[in-house]
Amino acid sequence: MKRPARTAAAIVALVLLLPAGAGATGGDTTVERVPGDFVLTSQDCRHLPPATTITGTGTGTSVTRTTTHRGITTIANRTIIPGTATDQAGNQYRFLYINHFRVSNTQAQPTVFSGRMEDVFFLGGRGPARLSNGFIAVYTTNFADLNRFDPISAFGDPITFPSGDGPHCDPL
Repeated sequence: MKRPARTAAAIVALVLLLPAGAGATGGDTTVERVPGDFVLTSQDCRHLPPATTITGTGTGTSVTRTTTHRGITTIANRTIIPGTATDQAGNQYRFLYINHFRVSNTQAQPTVFSGRMEDVFFLGGRGPARLSNGFIAVYTTNFADLNRFDPISAFGDPITFPSGDGPHCDPL
């Protein structure tokens, strides 16, 4: 149980300390406000107590930086969403979602991007539900119909690998 907590703490520290475009020069930066609303049930997330429904709301910030150097485009994004949640019994919770990825294309495959993604979701409060989920993966995408997550490390029960479909205990 201590190992996932250390892993989670290390991921949070890494994501918070790295600027979205670490190592990049020039480029375009976009900052957006993003919603963090979700409904999560024990049917979807086996780590919730039976018959639990958590309803969360929050607003976060997503920062995307795009740079191109020698024909290679790199896209780095950092999204952080804090918020509050309530369960079916009225218990109050706080949650924190953090996602960071940095992907690049190649000259041979200019529409396919690949790189590292870190993703964490934490939920805690006065009620019986507690969640700590996350992963580090190689993320491959074309930002349309290709989204593949090849896990390097994972804790909790975040998503279905490698498709990313069926979020389990990581609703954002």
